[in-house]
Order: sequence, then structure tokens, then C-alpha cells
Amino acid sequence: MEPENPEPHHSTLGITAAQSYQCAATEAGLKTSGPDLFLLQSQVPAVAAGVFTRNQVIGAPVQICAEHLAHPTVRAIITNSGNANCCTGTDGLQKARQMCELAAQKVGCLPEEVLVCSTGIIGVPLPLEKIAAQVPSMRWKNGADADLHAAQAIMTTDLAPKYFSASAEIDGKKVTLGGMVKGSGMIGPDMGALPHATMLAFLTTDAAVEKVLLQQLLEVAVDRSFNSVTVDGDTSSNDTCLLLANGASGAVITEDNKLQFAELLQTVCTALAKKVAADGEGATHLIEIQIHGAASAEDAHKVAMTVANSPLVKTAIFGGDPNWGRLAVAAGRAGVPFEMTDLSISLGDMEVLHNGEPVDFDETQAAEQLKPFEVFITIKIGNGSHSWTAWTCDYSYDYIKINAEYHT
Repeated sequence: MEPENPEPHHSTLGITAAQSYQCAATEAGLKTSGPDLFLLQSQVPAVAAGVFTRNQVIGAPVQICAEHLAHPTVRAIITNSGNANCCTGTDGLQKARQMCELAAQKVGCLPEEVLVCSTGIIGVPLPLEKIAAQVPSMRWKNGADADLHAAQAIMTTDLAPKYFSASAEIDGKKVTLGGMVKGSGMIGPDMGALPHATMLAFLTTDAAVEKVLLQQLLEVAVDRSFNSVTVDGDTSSNDTCLLLANGASGAVITEDNKLQFAELLQTVCTALAKKVAADGEGATHLIEIQIHGAASAEDAHKVAMTVANSPLVKTAIFGGDPNWGRLAVAAGRAGVPFEMTDLSISLGDMEVLHNGEPVDFDETQAAEQLKPFEVFITIKIGNGSHSWTAWTCDYSYDYIKINAEYHT
């Protein structure tokens, strides 16, 4: 079926935009300042889907979260920042379970109905006593202030809170999907259905979606959004994306209308993913890289991410240098075969290489294409029908400074 509302309505709300969700955020002293503990509650039982890092070094919360995701229903998410609870052994696993128990007592549900996440320093024991002291007194809220404070509570090196929501009419009912994300460095997500500075993404909807279908839709949306964002190419130990669907709107997502819901989900995920790239550590530019003419989506994805992760490309953009040769060689080393005579490159709306032949262009005007905060790069590698879009940021002097001093 064709979407009834191809342009979803955007809102300034985030994680509580959908019906029957509320959240709480507070300072537990896990970070040097600011809120660092977050709780989300669905006031009615929800179905959950999730994807996790495929890094072989995984945080204790990822392991427990994946276990609890198998439960038929979910009622809450508890998350802390300032400590990743990773490489902390059996003590870390026990404390991740205890975080679920604390949230379950607060919400009035089973511990298995709580999903848990952590982000921050790796290898430091989690001071659970600080979390336990705060959870009972946390106050449930919803609305703009609640969404802002929730997004702040999961930040580490992020400069800005990142949240977004949108609504669409599906079968005559308003469906809302909102969420928030954190991530500024150690961003090169590679998330899959099973677990094998971190990016955490939490999504909520008031549509009713069967669990298997919800998982399928989330995996597709994540591939085209969060898995297509990179800051430095480093996949974190705690990368997690969770989606809750509680059915409070009365809309039911089926095979007949799933494309409308998928479009709404993609809109929100893409908006959040771009916010991650725009807030990359030390970033002065958000860079969008579009690959066209690939023989397969996988090929297009490989080329897009190889170019997006190239330090030479990222530093050239920072310096305002229209050195398109760096783009060409980055595309050429992606492991995707193509003919040089099919390669075309554009900076913004200015073509600089056409079918393997350099275009005579004004370098000053080309440099102007790199001045706006948002920079657009288009690369055509052949005559195939597949495309991919990736987002990254430039490398500035501040990226080195931030990461050199991260632990201290």
C-alpha cells in the first residue's frame, strides 16, 4: 500500500513523544557534573526489539540486555553514563542485573522486563551504590523538559543532547515515534541482532507491532542510519539500539501497512544518526557521502563507509581543501571492483571528476563547497541501481585533544 502520509510531521519532543511513555533523569555522581542516570517507563506492557555491538569486547549491560530482550514484554529501560561497566568481570554482570532489579522495583514489573545500558569509561567497577541511592526517589515526567533532561543524562563527550520525534497517520490513526541518541566519539557502529564513548539509541512508538516484525524493521532502519554513521570508525563495546512498541495509539502494524511505519522509523533514525555525526568530537563539518551506481547495496555501503572513515578525506574537509583525489583513492580501496572510467565525483553541486576524466573547475569555487557546516559529496562508481548514504564529520585539532584527555 502507498503511504497515506509520505511526509511525517516532526516534533520538538523525543523519547516521551509517543503515548504512555514517561521518563526520569537525575545526578547520581557517576560523571563529574550533570545528570547521569536515566529511566524510561512504558505505562503499559511494550514489545521490544534491539541490536547490539558486534565487537568481541562487550559490556556487561549488553549481555544482560540481550538476555532480557527475549522476554515477551518490556516495561522499562535503565541507563547510566560515566561508566561503561565493561571489562568488569562477574561483578559487572551482577551489577547490571541489580540495575534491572532496581528499575523493576521502581516500575512494578519483573527484572526481566527491564533493559539496561551503560556508557563511559571502560574497565572501572560500576559504583552501584550511587545508582541504588537515587532510583527510588526519581520522579516520572514527560514532555519537552523531560526529553531534554533524559538526553542529557546519557551524554559523555557529547556537546549537545540529541533527540527527535515524528508522527504519521496509519490506517486513520496517529502513530508517533520518538527517540534519543548519544554518541560523539568511538563512533563506527556495527550493530546486529545478536551481541557478538559508545552509541546508544532509544526509540519508542505507540503503535502495536508483533515482536518478530518489529525486530526486522529495526534492523533495516539501523543499517541505513546508525550503521551508516562514523566519527572515527571505532566500534564500541556497548553500542545498543532499542525500540519499544506499546500499542497505546490503537494502530496495529501489519504486513499491509508496514511500509508506512518503516518510513516513519527511518525518518527518526536518520535524523538521530545525522545528529551523532554533526556532534562528532571536535567536528566543524557534518559530511554526507552519497554513493551511486553500485552493483549491490552491500557494495555501495562498503564504499560509503570507507570514504567516510578516511582520515585524509576528513582532514581535507577540515582544511577546506578540494582534494578530490583523496575521495577517489578512498573509494578505490573499499574492496569493491569498479572501472576507473565509471568513476565520477562531485563536491556539493560541482563535478570535479567525470567518468575517470578530471573536470576543469575553479579551485576557489570548489573550496566554497566545503565552507558550509553541512558538506555534500557524491560519488558514482558504475551503472548499477544501488545507492547508499553515509554521514561523518571532519577531523579537527580538537578531536586529538578531546581523546588525549578523555580519561582524565
